[in-house]
Amino acid sequence: MHSFTPLIVAASLALTLLNLSTARLTGGLPHPKLTKPITTYAPVAVLELFTSQGCSSCPAADRLLTETLAEAAKANKNIIGLSFHVDYWDRLGWKDPFSNHSFTQRQYQYSERFAQTGVYTPQEVLNGQQEFVGSNRNKQSSTLKEALSIPATADIKLTVSTPQNNQLTISYLLAGDLTKAVLHVAVVSKTTETIVNRGENAGRKLAHDNVVRVFLTVPATEKGVVTLALPIDYDARNGAVVAYVQTQQTLAIRGAEKVNL
Repeated sequence: MHSFTPLIVAASLALTLLNLSTARLTGGLPHPKLTKPITTYAPVAVLELFTSQGCSSCPAADRLLTETLAEAAKANKNIIGLSFHVDYWDRLGWKDPFSNHSFTQRQYQYSERFAQTGVYTPQEVLNGQQEFVGSNRNKQSSTLKEALSIPATADIKLTVSTPQNNQLTISYLLAGDLTKAVLHVAVVSKTTETIVNRGENAGRKLAHDNVVRVFLTVPATEKGVVTLALPIDYDARNGAVVAYVQTQQTLAIRGAEKVNL
């Protein structure tokens, strides 16, 4: 029986050499899959504050956002804040002049994302991935530190025209990871003050930063142009445009940019 072993080994070796030769000719040798490297950009933190002038707990969060943005500007930290005024407080004595039902709907999107049973104010959402009470300074500070250590994966360049006839035209160029993402474009009033006459904050003068006045969502394509209708009372001298790329499913924010008018 052992006398057949050399023949078997020789036949096996010949077959192996034949297979290797065939593989070289046909390009059939296995090779590792090459993955496209992800381009990264400077970290950015986007704070979305859901607030209302009819909520007595909100002024503390509004002040904290103002302070945070001022400190970020001094320290050259890339932190962008947005104040979304929701409308579900409007029925309780004071109609917030900046409230919009679409902002309430946006907050409900986050509520579903975070598996919450409802919505509340003041709520702050950081880069679409973490939420906390908007007046919680310690939580905001720790999450911002973490967010600013993670590179962005999308880049945005904006060109904004001079407003004409209460319309604003914005051109954008996007780069990086745009897969299954949308682009949000917000026109904001950088600072506002309102004297509240009724409701939980009756008699108070409330100040807000980066109040969202117009909000539009479009597919995240490499370039595009949008034209937005501005509120009649909008003062462009106190205005800015914020644009950010957000993943549709996870709501993670991949990149953002702000341009003053």
